[in-house]
Parts: sequence; C-alpha cells; structure tokens
Amino acid sequence: MLRRHSGPGASPFYRHVSHLAISTALAQGIAMLTSVFLARLYPPREFGEFSIALSLALIVATAATLRLEMAVPLAEDEREAVVLTATAVIASVLVAVAMLAVLVIHLMVTGHRWSAFGAGAGVWLVPAMVATLGTSAAARMLQSRRERFAAVSGATVLSAAVQGVGQLVAAPLGAGATGLTGGYVAGRAWYSVALLRRSGVLGVRSASEWWSATVKWRRFALLTSPPALLNMISVGAIAPVVAVCYGVTLSGLFAFATRLLTLPAALIGQAVGSVFFPKIAALERDGGDVRLAVERVTTGLVFLSVPTFGFVLLLGPELYVLAFGAEWRNAGSISALLAPWLAASFVSSPLSTLMTVKDRLRSLLLLSGLETALRLGSLASGLLIGSAMIGIGAYSFSGLAISVGYVGWSLRLAGSSLRGWAGSIRSYLLLVGVAYPVLLVARGHLPRPVSMALAVALTAVLLGFAARWLYRYRPGGPEGTPTPSGLSSHSEVTPVTSGASR
Repeated sequence: MLRRHSGPGASPFYRHVSHLAISTALAQGIAMLTSVFLARLYPPREFGEFSIALSLALIVATAATLRLEMAVPLAEDEREAVVLTATAVIASVLVAVAMLAVLVIHLMVTGHRWSAFGAGAGVWLVPAMVATLGTSAAARMLQSRRERFAAVSGATVLSAAVQGVGQLVAAPLGAGATGLTGGYVAGRAWYSVALLRRSGVLGVRSASEWWSATVKWRRFALLTSPPALLNMISVGAIAPVVAVCYGVTLSGLFAFATRLLTLPAALIGQAVGSVFFPKIAALERDGGDVRLAVERVTTGLVFLSVPTFGFVLLLGPELYVLAFGAEWRNAGSISALLAPWLAASFVSSPLSTLMTVKDRLRSLLLLSGLETALRLGSLASGLLIGSAMIGIGAYSFSGLAISVGYVGWSLRLAGSSLRGWAGSIRSYLLLVGVAYPVLLVARGHLPRPVSMALAVALTAVLLGFAARWLYRYRPGGPEGTPTPSGLSSHSEVTPVTSGASR
C-alpha cells in the first residue's frame, strides 16, 4: 500500500505564492488607495509625463543589466548567483551614471534639456530610476532563488508605502510630474536597499569576478536581452509611443488605465512568476516532468484572470468615474479595451519564463521581433483612421493573440498542448465564450443597474469556479496532491509496510 508523503517539501509553492500574494495585495491596496487621491491631485498630462519618464527608464534598465538577473536562478551554486546579482547591479549603476553625464552634456551644449518625448523635468530622474530598477530586479531574483519570500514581501509593502507617501507629499509642493517620478524613485530605492542588506552582494568587489560572470553568461545575455527589450518597448514601456502617436494627455490616460489594470498581475501573476521560474529551473536541472506543473498553473491563472479582467471589460468607464471622477472616464474606456489582452497576458507572463529554462532563446528572439512589429503597427493603425480608440483596440487584440500563442507554446514545451488543456476546462471556456458577448451586446439595451447586476453575478459565478479549483488542488486537498502545481522537486511515495522512502 502506498501513501503520499506530506512532509516539509509538500507545499512550498503555495506557501511562497501566498507570502508574495498577501504582501503584494497590501502593496497594491496602498497603490489603489493613493491612486484615488493622486487622480485628483495630478491631471492626465502630468501622469503622461511621469509614464513617459518611467517607460524610458524601464527600457534602458532592461538593457543595462544584460538580463543577468534572469540567470541567477540558473546559476550552478550560491557564489555564482551572488556574483551574477552584483554584476547586474554594477552594470545598471554604470549605465545610470553614463545617462546622467549625457543629459548634462546635452544641456551644456544646447542650452536646454532633452524633451524625452514629453517627459518634462522628470527626465533628470530617469538615471536614478534606471539604477534602482536594475538593482531591485537583480536583488529580487537572488532572494527568490534563496526562497526568502518573506523578505521580498516586507520590502514590497514598505516600498509601496514610501512611493505613495512621496507622491502625495509632492503634490501640494507644486512638483507636478516630477513629484510622481521622485516618489517612484524613492520607493524603488527603499526596495533595493531592503533586499540587498545582508545578501552578500555588496561584498563582491572583484572586477575579475564580474567579468568572468559576464563572459560565462554572454550567450545568455545576447539572446535574452533583445527579446526582453523589444517586449518592454511594445508592452511595458509603451507610453512614449502613445505620446508620439496621440499626445501626452492620452498617454497619461493610457498609463493610468494600465496602472490599475496591472494590479491583479502584480498581485497574483508576479507572485506566481517569482516562485514558478526558480522551481521550474530546479525541475529542469533535476530532470523532472514539468507538464503537470504548467497545466495546473495555467488553469489556476485562467480561473483568476477571466473574472477579474472581465469585470473591467463590462464596467470599465463606470468604475473609473465612480472611483476617480468624470475626468478619467476615457481611462475607463481604455481599460475596457485592454482587458481581454491583459487577461491573457496575466496567464502567459509567468509561463513565458519556461522558454528561458528550456533554452529556446533563439526562437524567442525571432518571435519577439515579429511581436513588436505587430504590436506597434496595431497601435499606430488608429492614425490611418483618425481614432485613438481604434488604435488601442487593435493593440489589445494583437496582444491577446500573442499571449494565447505564448500559452500554447509553453504547454507544448511542457509536453502538453493548448487544445488538450482547453478540453479539460471546456465547460468553463464555453460559459465565458457565451456570457461575455451576450452581456456586452445587451448592455446598451438594458437599464444600467440591471447590466451592472448581471456583470456582478457573472463575476461571482466565475470566481466560484476559481474557489472550487483552489479547494480541490490545495495542499492535502481532495485530489490528494500535496503540490497543486507539481513544483516540488520530487514526489515522495512511502511504502507503509517498510517505511522506506525514495
């Protein structure tokens, strides 16, 4: 007779995700609360200037670290992981210093600061943002490898508080968009310092070690940096493109919409991704089977993403007017257009790290180029028709198709398939495929209270699916699987008669 062992390694995935999810919920709760006040203290144009400055910093920071932080979970030993982290930190700081020098030289030569696509005075804080973004990404990955998610959780909450307080305090001082940017820098700096303390990174002072790490992982850096950079330009840092196409004010509305829509991704998706990547990397190193892990994580993310983003799809403008005022109605309309894409991205983003683990870097590079061209072309299509909303809708549709493609690719790499996985939840997908189109069509023909009540009812039903799934696959749940994601490095099966384990 066999029984499953439920010892110490039985539920680390759930425990770690729970730590990160709870802390991120607190952090995003702070962000949501401050957004209610910030929307009344800063106009859309100032949000646009802040979003452009942040986008530029994200693009540069992605290239500055050489993506060495993504190699940290793949490092052979702890020392190599620490050296890789230190190298990424040093690289981001050096790039930030170089950026500041370029801005100063430009000012001295031309007599005016670089406009930076409409970033305003906040362009002077872009170098500081680059340094803190690169440092925080590397430090987070090192702590994730060590499974010190409690430290990550604490830093996440405190940095959100520092950012929110900084941005709120700056508003009455007349700082404008620079206040939003400065508050963000303060939050990232707090996060970086909190995670680097006692990490061992500051003790790596040997230039030869930094160089050796860069040389060893140069192929990884060369193949992962371009896709990440292209993805950042077309997804994570799209504000300058929106500003060039449709103006800084619309860029601010777009940025505010995505700021709130990405809260669920930060709450759950980022938590899952932070645990999923190191665990999948460990499974791959140990020769384990990742199929069950990928299938169950995909199902869980779908059950969470559809009702969350579906609610915004149905009620976006009304929600924004209620929470932030009539000035932000267009941001709500943008949110509704982006919701389908972000629902799919919520699922695909954590899974996409499987391409790195499976060393599909060349394919990823090629697809990233095609993806960027499709995204930017879709966004710019609105210029031909003279409608920004059509451009944003096309951008969302292309993102939806790309994200579904990445989910399918992830499943294939894991030994499964999109069709086979979809068949396992076909009743759920059928309900979603019928209910949302019907409600969207009926919305214009029903009284607003009725349409809102139907949206709430559908969301409750779909959340019920998610709750039942989580109950079924919880550690020690009815399915009898100690790790719902299959992410433990091995499953212990103990013969009761002999007491031996393997």
